[in-house]
Amino acid sequence: MDRQKTVLVIDDSAMNRSILCEILCQEYTIVEAENGVQALKMLKNAKSKVDAIILDILIPEMGGYEFMECMKKDNRFAQIPVIILTEKADRASERKALENGAWDFVSKPYDAEIVKLRLKNVIARSQVSLLKELNHVMNYDPLTGVYSKNKFFSASKTLLTSNPDKKFAFLRLDIDRFKLINSFFGNVGGDKLIKYMAKHIRDFAKTTECCTFGRIDADVFGIFTPYQGKEHTIEQIEQAVSRMKALTPNYNIMLVYGVYIVTDRELPISQMCDRAALAAKTVKGHYMKNYAFYDDKMRLSLENEQNIINEMSDALENHEFVPYYQPKYDVKTNKPVGAEALARWIHPTKGFISPGVFIPIFEKNGFISKLDLYIWECVCKQLKEWKDRGVPLFPVSVNVSRVNLYNPNLSKIIIELTKKYDVDPKYFNIEITESVYTDKNILIDEMTNQLRSNGFTILMDDFGSGYSSLNVLKDIQVDVLKMDMMFMFKAKYEGRAETIISSVIRMAKWLNIPVIAEGVDKAEQVDFLRSVGCDFIQGFYFAKPMPAKDYEKLISEQEEFAVSETRSSANGLLWGNNSGLAVSIDDIDQPAMILECFPNDNIEAVSSNKAFIRAYGFDSSMYGKFNVVNCIDEGYKELYTSTIRKVIENKGRADCVFSMHDINGKKLWFSTHFRYISETDISTVIVAYITDVTDMVFMDQRINDYKDYVKNETERRHNVLVVSGDEEARKELDRILSQNNDVFTADSVENGKKQLSEHEIDLVYFDIELISENEAFPLDVDGKKLPVIAIIPSHDEFSRRAVLKQRVSDFVMKPFIDEIVRSRTANLLKIGITGVANEKFFSRLK
Repeated sequence: MDRQKTVLVIDDSAMNRSILCEILCQEYTIVEAENGVQALKMLKNAKSKVDAIILDILIPEMGGYEFMECMKKDNRFAQIPVIILTEKADRASERKALENGAWDFVSKPYDAEIVKLRLKNVIARSQVSLLKELNHVMNYDPLTGVYSKNKFFSASKTLLTSNPDKKFAFLRLDIDRFKLINSFFGNVGGDKLIKYMAKHIRDFAKTTECCTFGRIDADVFGIFTPYQGKEHTIEQIEQAVSRMKALTPNYNIMLVYGVYIVTDRELPISQMCDRAALAAKTVKGHYMKNYAFYDDKMRLSLENEQNIINEMSDALENHEFVPYYQPKYDVKTNKPVGAEALARWIHPTKGFISPGVFIPIFEKNGFISKLDLYIWECVCKQLKEWKDRGVPLFPVSVNVSRVNLYNPNLSKIIIELTKKYDVDPKYFNIEITESVYTDKNILIDEMTNQLRSNGFTILMDDFGSGYSSLNVLKDIQVDVLKMDMMFMFKAKYEGRAETIISSVIRMAKWLNIPVIAEGVDKAEQVDFLRSVGCDFIQGFYFAKPMPAKDYEKLISEQEEFAVSETRSSANGLLWGNNSGLAVSIDDIDQPAMILECFPNDNIEAVSSNKAFIRAYGFDSSMYGKFNVVNCIDEGYKELYTSTIRKVIENKGRADCVFSMHDINGKKLWFSTHFRYISETDISTVIVAYITDVTDMVFMDQRINDYKDYVKNETERRHNVLVVSGDEEARKELDRILSQNNDVFTADSVENGKKQLSEHEIDLVYFDIELISENEAFPLDVDGKKLPVIAIIPSHDEFSRRAVLKQRVSDFVMKPFIDEIVRSRTANLLKIGITGVANEKFFSRLK
C-alpha cells in the first residue's frame, strides 16, 4: 500500500492553516509552520519525506520568496513542488511567483476543489520530474555528461543488433598512472582532464556514423564504433593522443588503448570490454607503445593462470612441488661447492610445469609465501638426512620471495626451522633478489643482519639486473653476489658486457665479496669468467637443476675424487715459475703472487704472474725470493702475518688491507685475498691475489671528511625569510618554523630585498599574491642559490598556474598544515645546504 503523502502548510494565520487542513486532511498528512525559519527547520528534521508545500508569500522572519531561495540551494529540497498562496490573482503576481520557483498558485478565498486539484497535479508532476532525474543519473555520468557504464553497454548492444552487416570494434582507453596526475594537479585538475577526454570522445562520435561511447570507471572510457581496419583504428588513436598532448604540454599524458575487434556478436558487451582491457594491460607502462589488439592468446593465458590458481593448494598438499638442486662450481677447480634449491612442479597429469609459468602467478597472489616455506623445510629435511647418512655436506641456498621479506617474523622462522632439523646455518644460505634492496626497508636490513649474526650466509641474487646495484651495495651487508650472465650478455654494444662484468668482479674483490656467475651455458663464458677472477659458476655448462638423489651422487663422487687427488699431489708441488701452479695463476687477469710461508712469520715471495708484472713492473724471479713482511708499513705487519697464520690454521681463505710505500715515498694501499694451496713438512704454499685500492682509500677519507662537513652545516639553525602581505600568514609561519629556525619576516617585496641584503638567508617563503601572473620573480635569490617555497591560496587555479611559471622549488597552500610546512622546509634546506656544501667543500680541496 502506498504511503499517504505529506503536505507542509506555511502561513502565519492560524485560521488559514486550519481551513487548508480541513480541506486536505482526508487525503494527506498535514504538517504546519507559521514562518519560513520554522519551516526550514521542520524540513531538515522531518522523519518522512515532504511531498509538497503550500506557502503564503507574506510570512514573518523569512519571506516566502527568501524561503524558496533557501530551498533551491539545498539539493534535498530543491525538487519539492511549491504552491503559492496569494491575495491577488493578477498576471504580475503570477509571473513573480513562477519566476521564483513556484510550481502553481491558488488565490484566497480558497476553493476546496481548486486547491485539491492543483495539489494533486504538482505532486504528479514532481514524481515525473523525479523519475526523469533518476533516469538521467542512472544513464549519464554526472561529471562528463556521457553515457554511464550500463547505459553505454546497452546502447552498444542495441547498435550491434540493429546493424547486422556492420563490423564493430570496442575501444577501451584510460590514462596510464592517472593517480599521479591527481597528485600533481589535484582532484580539480584530474576532473578537468576527464571532462576534456569526454569532450574529444564526443567530438569523435559526431564525425562517426553508428557510434556509442561512455565512461566506464574513473579515467576509463569506452567507444563502440564501426571497424574500418587496423590502420584506420591506429590513426584514430594517434590523433587522440596528439590532442591530449596539446592539452598538457608540460606533462606527459599517456593514453592506453585496448581494442577488441568484434568477431563473436553474441558475446556480452561487458565481456568485449574485458577483452579490450586484457589487451590494454599488455602495454601498460610501455612508453614506446600505447595500444594493443586483443587476441585469443590473452584469454588463454588468463584461463591458464586461473587453472594454476585452482590447483595450487592441492598441489602443495599432495607434495607435487619438489626442490631441484643446481650445483655451483669453483672456477679454479671445476668442482661443485654447493647448490641452489629451485622449486619444481611435477603435475600428476601435465608433467613438469615451468617455474616461469607458476612463479609469477604465485608472486602476484601471495601463494609464493607458502611455497617458500615448503621448499625451505624440504631442504632442511634433506640436509638432515644427508648428515645422518654421512653424505658430504655443502651449502644449499634457498630463495626468499619479496612477500616473505616483509614478514617481521621471517628470521625467527628460518632460525627455528634449522634448529628443528639440526642444520648448521652455514649449510643453509639465503638468496634475496637485488631489486628488494632498492626498497631501503629498515625491516629487511634488520632481518638480514639478524640472520647473518646467527651464522647464515646472505646472497644478493640477480646483481646487475636492476638500476641501483652499485648504490645499493654501499649501504647493505651481503656475503656473496650473484650475477645473471643471461642478462649481461644481451648487451647492445660489443665488449661492454665483458667490461662491466670484469669491473663488478674487481669491485667485489675490493669489498672481499665472492662472486657467483649464474646462467653460464657456454665454454667461452667460462673462459672469460676465469680470466677476470670470478669465484664460482652456476649454469647449464656444468649442470642443470637435478633431483636430490642425482645431486647426492654428484657430490659423493666428487668428494672421493677430491680426497685422492689431494693425497697424490700434496708432495708433488713444484715451486718454480714453470710449475703448474705458476702457469695457472699466469692466466688470471689480476695481480697475484705465490707465497711460501715458514715458521716465525718468514713469508717469502716465490713467483708473480704476468698481471702483477704489468701492474707493478716487478718480477720476483729477477731478484730471487724476498721476505714480503719487510716491504709492509710497520703498523700493518702484525695484521698481515696474523691473516696468513689464520689461512694456514684453517686451510682456507682470508683477506686483509695493508699499506706500504713505493721507492718514491708514495703511500699505497692494497687489498689482498689469500688462498691456501698446500703444505710440505717445512712450509705452506699460499696464493695472494692483490688489488690496488689506494684511490678508493683516499676517496673514502675525502667522503668521510665531506660527510662531517655537511653534517655540521645541516645541524645548525637556519635563517628563513617569510615575504607576505598577509599578517596572519606571517605569524602562522613564524610559529610553525621558529622551533628549529630563525625566522625573518617582510610585508612587501622591497622589505624582502632589504632582509636578504642584511641577513644570511637559507630559504625564502614568498606569497605569490604579491606579483601578477606574468610578472617575473622579484627577489634576487638565484645568485645565492636559495630555495623558494611559494605561498598560494587554497584551490586557487590562477595561483597554481602562476607558481609553475615562477622561480620556486615547492609551494604550500593556506590554511597551513604544520607537518607539511615543516617537512617541505626540511627537505629543501637539506637539498640547498648540501649543494652549497658541495661547492664550499670541493673548492676547498682544490
